[in-house]
Amino acid sequence: MNKAILKSPKSRISALSGRWPVAILEFVILFLFWLIFAHHWEPGYIFVGVLAAGLVTFLTSNFLYSGDTHTKNGEITFGFLFMSILRLFVYVPWLLFNILKANIYVAIIILNPRMPINPVLLRFKTQMRRDISLVTLANSITLTPGTITVDLKDNAYTIHALVPITARDLETGLMQNKVGHVFGEKGEPPPEILRAYSMEKLR
Repeated sequence: MNKAILKSPKSRISALSGRWPVAILEFVILFLFWLIFAHHWEPGYIFVGVLAAGLVTFLTSNFLYSGDTHTKNGEITFGFLFMSILRLFVYVPWLLFNILKANIYVAIIILNPRMPINPVLLRFKTQMRRDISLVTLANSITLTPGTITVDLKDNAYTIHALVPITARDLETGLMQNKVGHVFGEKGEPPPEILRAYSMEKLR
């Protein structure tokens, strides 16, 4: 992961100072999400929402800028972030639909008297370069029932799958490319998958 994420508060302030248009857009989006999910319009809720959105914007200033694709002089442009947000609104429904499908599939397995569970560990590498792309993929995998991200190091993912079929979108590279498209990453072919039934055999 990019060490820029671990910079001091002083470094974050310096980094954020030249990115106000993008930072303001991030703050507004986070605040709108707060208002949507809070379902309250009282001054106290609004004040807390402002603080929360501001804090997250401050803490993620370096995180969002890691990597060097689609940048201008090392800076992510306002237009690129805006397009990424639009693409994110397309990706989220796709992810929710797959979460629903996976929920149904896992429920069928659990309700089956034979419990046809065949846990397996998968390891693969991705060509994505941005930290935000890597973390979004890791969280998407964990949010989808039947798969959990066990480890992410040097672009290599270790995934636990309840049954191999629950990791099908990872084996074909579909989920990687969906996430990569959101953040301007290049498309990649299906990854080489290493399968094992214990962590020792993956090493």
